[in-house]
Amino acid sequence: MNTLSITEPSMEFLLDEAQQSIVQLAGEIFSSLSNDENNVVNQRSGRSFDENLWTELIEAGLLEALLPDDVGPGLGTVGLALLAKEQGRSLARIPLIPTAVAALALAQFQGHSQLLEKIGSGTARVGILLPEVQHRIDAQRTENGWQLHGRIQYGYMVPAMTHLLVQFTDQGVEHMVIIETERAGLGIETFEGISYLQHAELNFKAVQIQDRDLLGAHAAPGEVASWVRHRLVVTAAASIAGACEEAVRRTALYTSEREQFGRPLSTNQGVALRAADAYIDTQTTWLSTIDAAWQLDAGTADGTEAALGASWFAREAGFRTVHATQHLHGGMGADKDNHIHRFFVWVRELDQMWGTATQLLEELADTLLPRSSK
Repeated sequence: MNTLSITEPSMEFLLDEAQQSIVQLAGEIFSSLSNDENNVVNQRSGRSFDENLWTELIEAGLLEALLPDDVGPGLGTVGLALLAKEQGRSLARIPLIPTAVAALALAQFQGHSQLLEKIGSGTARVGILLPEVQHRIDAQRTENGWQLHGRIQYGYMVPAMTHLLVQFTDQGVEHMVIIETERAGLGIETFEGISYLQHAELNFKAVQIQDRDLLGAHAAPGEVASWVRHRLVVTAAASIAGACEEAVRRTALYTSEREQFGRPLSTNQGVALRAADAYIDTQTTWLSTIDAAWQLDAGTADGTEAALGASWFAREAGFRTVHATQHLHGGMGADKDNHIHRFFVWVRELDQMWGTATQLLEELADTLLPRSSK
């Protein structure tokens, strides 16, 4: 009789003690400092991020817990996904995802140790710029480095950042470089996104960089850019999952309490079925996302496919979920002062960051079936 033998490690979806602790602590901090009332105040304040909340997270050691140290490897991408989910659940206005991914990359590729220390102390925050086809960065080789030219239309939360991790291509090879936001030749124009967060359009005009600014100078060509992007899209998916989960919870409560024709809205079959679909989408998003985060940390052979697949699904399912939760609130869902609207715009903005659903699906197809074999 043939038996099935599993040789590859598999994801354990139950959280261990350290992971449970980070979720509990993050949840307590977010719920106390990033509640509905505080979010409205911060949104209307004009500040680029919630400095008090960011300081509290740093002092609690949540960012530091992700990084490897003398004791162990740190909580890594899985830990960041857990934090990003809590951030999404509370709509916390902090530059968590790009800064934490940058910190993980600095630790992974052993570069810019002083910047890593500043991130750990809360004095540095790092934005990540991954140019798309229509918004690219051109590089001209100089004696000691490069000159960068070009434009990036959407720099996520760049006004809150002190540094940028920028991807550019030179002779077909992708590089990533660390620069300060005040680097000469870099123009930053702030604008407000649909989620009411502050972002920026960036113009590079002969921005000088040197070899020492590179991250992962001895890594394989394109390795750093790929490593960073996969973790960006996965943790963005985790934040989408958290926002959708909270939006579904609030919608379930609203439809159970709101009455129409003398009975709760939730007793209508159409309402119940749509809410159930949103719940299933949310749970599937989270399970595929945390599995992808684990595969990235474990270095499995299917990590790239898992990351792209989970990120694509999060954008598709997130779109469906927040539309459902908004519609099930009726006219209240379109009220900008209703918090369910904030979940809607948060998810709709995140699903455009670092790759749309269509782009991720095309990339996944190219990964599974390389162009050379088409």
